[in-house]
Amino acid sequence: MKTHARVVVVGGGVMGVGLLYHLALEGWSDVVLVEKGELTSGSTWHAAGQCPQFNGSLNMSKVHLYGTQLYPQLEKLTGQAVSWHGCGGLRLATTDEEVNWFKYVYGVSRLAGYECEIIGPAEIKQYHPFLEIFDVKAAFRTITDGHVAPADITNAMAAGARQLGAEIYRRCRVVDIRPMANGEWNVITENGNISCEHVVNSAGSYCDVVGSWTGHNVPIINMLHHYMITEPLKELIDLEIELPVVRDPYSHAYLREETHGVLVGPYETTTAHVCWDGKPPAWDFESELVAPELDRLTPWLEKASERLPLFGQAGLKNVVSGAITHTPDGTYLSGPATGPRNYWMHCGASIGICQGGGAGKYLAQWMVHGQAEINMREFDPRRFGNWATKDYTTEVSIADYHHMYYCYKPGEQHTIGRGLRKSTLYDKLKSHGAQFSQIFGWERVRWYDPSGQGEDFSFKRSNWFDAVRAEAMAVRESVGLMDLSTFTKFDVTGKDAYNFLLRICANKIPTRDGGIILGHLLNENGFIESEITVTRLGQEHFYVLSAAVAQLHDKDQLEWRKRPGEAVEITDITDEFGVLVLAGPRAREVLQLCTTSDLSNAGLRWLTGKVAMVAGVNIRLLRVNYVGELGWELHVPMKEMPQIFDSLLAAGKPYGLKLFGTYAMNSLRMEKSYRGWGSELTSEVDMFEGSMERFFHSDNREFTGKSASLARQRRGPRIKLVCLEVANTDCDCIGNEPVYCGDKIAGVTTSGGYGHAVKKSLAFAYVEPGLANIGTDFDVLMFGERRAAKIIPESAWDPSNSRLKA
Repeated sequence: MKTHARVVVVGGGVMGVGLLYHLALEGWSDVVLVEKGELTSGSTWHAAGQCPQFNGSLNMSKVHLYGTQLYPQLEKLTGQAVSWHGCGGLRLATTDEEVNWFKYVYGVSRLAGYECEIIGPAEIKQYHPFLEIFDVKAAFRTITDGHVAPADITNAMAAGARQLGAEIYRRCRVVDIRPMANGEWNVITENGNISCEHVVNSAGSYCDVVGSWTGHNVPIINMLHHYMITEPLKELIDLEIELPVVRDPYSHAYLREETHGVLVGPYETTTAHVCWDGKPPAWDFESELVAPELDRLTPWLEKASERLPLFGQAGLKNVVSGAITHTPDGTYLSGPATGPRNYWMHCGASIGICQGGGAGKYLAQWMVHGQAEINMREFDPRRFGNWATKDYTTEVSIADYHHMYYCYKPGEQHTIGRGLRKSTLYDKLKSHGAQFSQIFGWERVRWYDPSGQGEDFSFKRSNWFDAVRAEAMAVRESVGLMDLSTFTKFDVTGKDAYNFLLRICANKIPTRDGGIILGHLLNENGFIESEITVTRLGQEHFYVLSAAVAQLHDKDQLEWRKRPGEAVEITDITDEFGVLVLAGPRAREVLQLCTTSDLSNAGLRWLTGKVAMVAGVNIRLLRVNYVGELGWELHVPMKEMPQIFDSLLAAGKPYGLKLFGTYAMNSLRMEKSYRGWGSELTSEVDMFEGSMERFFHSDNREFTGKSASLARQRRGPRIKLVCLEVANTDCDCIGNEPVYCGDKIAGVTTSGGYGHAVKKSLAFAYVEPGLANIGTDFDVLMFGERRAAKIIPESAWDPSNSRLKA
């Protein structure tokens, strides 16, 4: 056994082995995998092996698609036999909203590149003659996906990894992982220690235990999941082709052919629970199952028999009941853990057989090249903070399991596991009809419902539309007030703080106290990692803001870029300060009633800030906002937020002040062509492709990503961000809709919304650079219909920024 390696992967399931194989494919041969038992002996061996292409996320679709392309080729690539069944699939829709979802996913499929179609009930029998189609409105038919034997693909990828120089140590339990003084990791096993540059937690059902050794919170649970297989049926023996895999929201189950019998795997919508009372499995638990609980599954099995009567016509041959890992959002964890560098998570997959190949490919790219070719944000383990406690993880993960085949509409979220992080205005806002969404544990207002009905979630415009129009127009015509306390907030201090920020940011850092800039942290390849707002409060004091979901991500980005001995302190003060946004043409009059500070352009011009007294409270007052109007952000000590809020509400009453939420903010920012981090600005694009040249200053200084950015600029953009006006009437772009030029896909939308002041449906899109000219016509595929679109100049509202500077 080696005593040093570049990478040690802990865990020999399909996720760990898939990563090992792809690290070797990327050229890293000094990599090892350590497994306490045999490969696949945890959850992989007993999995059903489903490999669906259907998915509502473009990035996850690419993960799934890669697996369905790789697995049929593994035998040829590695010499190891693989039992691949490319039988295709049918996902059933029983509601109109599910049909809308299918139409959206069809657009995603055009971008991902897999073969599919939406068919009507009458056509289903053509592909599955034994299926009953009561209450079915449509089916999403995939052609080239199917299912596979989990042990086959795992062992094949293991063989391929070994052939490329990787090593696998079986029967070698890891008992601890410790950081070393030189920045490496010491992996302590029963058979000796291995020091390494990178360590990967791919420990499956044990990943939370393994993470705890280094103080990492790993939000996973082990769910008990069943599937059962009947005795062979003559109807299936006589069938010349294999039936497609069916996914049915009525029985909440997958149904497929297996060795001429029927396999049914229900995701029960109640009564599901964790294994082992929430404790991890014993260390000697290996290639074992958990006692089945068929009685409580009866309601879903009966429904499965209604949907596929063949299931009820044969006796059960096998019942498989075992643990599968599950996260609160149903998406696996893959990426850097927060804290010291080069500890990676690669675990928590509930559809791991399908995802093992693609997940391994893209994490290997990230580890080797510093980024993947897809946006990894939705997989990044830092999307969960310490607010994701064990109780939260258990409660929400079970709910997510219960909703496996539920169609979540845009904006719709789980209703449990809420209220974890709240501003001190939560109760006041709720009394005004606030409709909240959860963002990185925070409760944030989407919109205010004067009717008290609550949101009717839909893929189309819904009951929020008129209320949001009133909120947005109040900001444009008078004044609005928003609680945006969810901002991530850092104090960056010390004698080297200025030079530190100057060295890591693509924009210049303010040299005068009070100056504000929008800055971007780039990776070494010149792609966008983070977007921050920097306010200079003093010579050695900078106030840095970023997105709510980036709290851990951006803390790491800042900490990891510090040099040894650099006198810089980075302090997370997110929970200490709340934020109020006051914006609109009457905002100065309202705020002036609450402060004696000079709010004129001479006293506080646009893009400057200062400490000021407002309503008797010392606050950080910044003249900047994300809605494109005269306005201020008030950064207030959290406990003083109610005092400031009440004063502004009272002062604004004569001016018609209206509370507004993120739906209105999205409308307003779309009118101003303000980009969003994670949608328009990701690690897939550089500053020039994102049309952010004005925030890139390659003056006489070096900063991270500068040389790579300039090289990319010389080569020219691969894609270019543009603003579109779309001929929508009942819906708006939400992102990842294909953009057509004639019959050719020429781009992809990233986000959208209706601009109430300009009365246009607006969208951002990345398109081919040769087409990125104002006035160019396109079509955007919206729920099965091509809607006319054209490129318009940036900032459909107030392009001169005269209102911001008023």
